Amino acid sequence: MELYVIRHGQTATNACKGMVGRKQIYSLTKKGEEQAINARNEVSRIDYDFVICSPLERAKRTCDLVNVKGKEVIEDKRIMERDCGEMEGKPKESFDYPHYWNYNYDFDINGMTPIKEFVNEVWEFIDDIKQTYPNSKILVVTHNGVCRAIGAYFNGIPKDGNLSVYAHDNCEIKRYSIIVNN
Repeated sequence: MELYVIRHGQTATNACKGMVGRKQIYSLTKKGEEQAINARNEVSRIDYDFVICSPLERAKRTCDLVNVKGKEVIEDKRIMERDCGEMEGKPKESFDYPHYWNYNYDFDINGMTPIKEFVNEVWEFIDDIKQTYPNSKILVVTHNGVCRAIGAYFNGIPKDGNLSVYAHDNCEIKRYSIIVNN
């Protein structure tokens, strides 16, 4: 199985380095739309069977722009961004942001999804699609937090716990291969 993982295009809150979580209030900026349009050239060269997309609007719009082959799109809430609780929309500098993506910390803000719970949900998603679609090539349109968890699934949790090493730029695509024993 092959996964092609793309992060959605830029939102206004991404542009000003604010926290973007699970709220449906974010749409792509003009730059975000351009990033997705540019990414579709790369996507057009990928031999994918279908798309799995986050149900959040910014991911769905990116999916609409990059899915030039018109492949089937399956929405899956397990690849929604991490809920950042009270920090939604606030500047990253307003709290201890490095700990927010550190797997070794039990960083808690009211309403935030705990990091280990979030990572486990994404890993369960990957385990599930390995079983359900073992010989498929899948384009996954999602969010930076999910990209970090996917990177950790394939490359391991860094010793320092910092999952930010697996971050994606907006509309960056990374490929992962999985050998599935049937």
